[in-house]
Amino acid sequence: MLSVSQSEPVALKPKAVLFKQNHMSSVLAVRLNGWMVFFIGTADGQLIKLAVDRNYQPTCPKILYRTSGDNRVFPYLYLDPVDQKHVYVPFKDQIKRLPVSKCSIYQNVKDCLSAQDPFCVWCVSKPSCTFKGDCKDAEWLSIPDESKQKTVSHRVVKDSTGEIKLVIQTHVTMEQKVPTNFACQFSSSSGQLCGGHGTRPHYPQCTCILNSSFPADDVIVTIKMRLGNTFLTEQIKMINCSSVHGQPSFHLCQWCIRAGCGWRQNSCSWASDPVQNDSVCANIGQFGMNFSKPEISSITPSVVSFYGRNHAVLSGRNLRDVTRVRIQADMGCDPKESPVWNNIGTSLTFHIPDRQTKGVVKVCVLLTDGSCHGNFAIMYQSSPICTDIVPSSSWRRPASTDVPEALGVVLQFIYC
Repeated sequence: MLSVSQSEPVALKPKAVLFKQNHMSSVLAVRLNGWMVFFIGTADGQLIKLAVDRNYQPTCPKILYRTSGDNRVFPYLYLDPVDQKHVYVPFKDQIKRLPVSKCSIYQNVKDCLSAQDPFCVWCVSKPSCTFKGDCKDAEWLSIPDESKQKTVSHRVVKDSTGEIKLVIQTHVTMEQKVPTNFACQFSSSSGQLCGGHGTRPHYPQCTCILNSSFPADDVIVTIKMRLGNTFLTEQIKMINCSSVHGQPSFHLCQWCIRAGCGWRQNSCSWASDPVQNDSVCANIGQFGMNFSKPEISSITPSVVSFYGRNHAVLSGRNLRDVTRVRIQADMGCDPKESPVWNNIGTSLTFHIPDRQTKGVVKVCVLLTDGSCHGNFAIMYQSSPICTDIVPSSSWRRPASTDVPEALGVVLQFIYC
């Protein structure tokens, strides 16, 4: 008799954690070029759309539909096989046919591409934001291949000779890979910006060499970039990277990076790397602080409807320097901030804002340097619905004073 050796079980680990949802009840996945789009139905009555790029980096989830109560989405979700622009969502007593995207709400090319929706493209001939299949002439622009990438990025570079360059790059996906008429036009509040060399367009990048030393004041620069028969317009604020001084802080670091400079050795400098990422600023705010790090111990209430709640109380330690409360979902999506009052150092009052989605969100408290501390959770859920009143009828109180006050009625409300 042969014996089969039993191997130890192997613990599997996910390649990437894309999205966490405690009430997930159904999932549909659709591939669009380098993107995967997931439609997620939940047991509390939501249809969520999540787009994931080729590097398994998700965009912020979007709510396509939300029931007023906790009406469970049943398995299975179906994509319309005819137009592939709608998804069929089954509930207990009905089936909803919902659009996978609302491309037409974006009125210009910048908004269309910034929406990071793989279903939507900017159709040049119409011109409008629409589904790719509705762009008949096949001349279109769509979002970048990576979710974290902006449509247009910039950096300011100073080389060894002292020459200062403003480098602009577009990251859109085009039907035509290399437009023959690609060009950039620079204009600024200080007059002529580029020197004798002018701009050097080489798709997807344009370079402006400053015609003199950097101006004493910051400069507002408008860039008009031509891509085929479409123009992208971007406005940026150029700063002298070497003139940014101050105590290293989260806010100062972010300002430096977003201005196109680089952050090295706790100071702002001219950028040399082609990619800047403000993740380097994550832990700067807690170094060199003249105050103790705030901590959150409780929030009352911590369970609210998606309409939010006024006059919530946050308790903890070292709250004296807190200026605002930030509420955001996973991946830093949909952040909202509320001012605080009645701050006595161990507690403060703030408003919990409304939200489109149900579920758990994270709460942290903001200091003056822009850093956010603490990691508390608030649960958003459906608003209560009155299903019955017991009793539903009662005595009418007569006008006679001989009837005792005790003949009142008790009303009972039952909530979902």
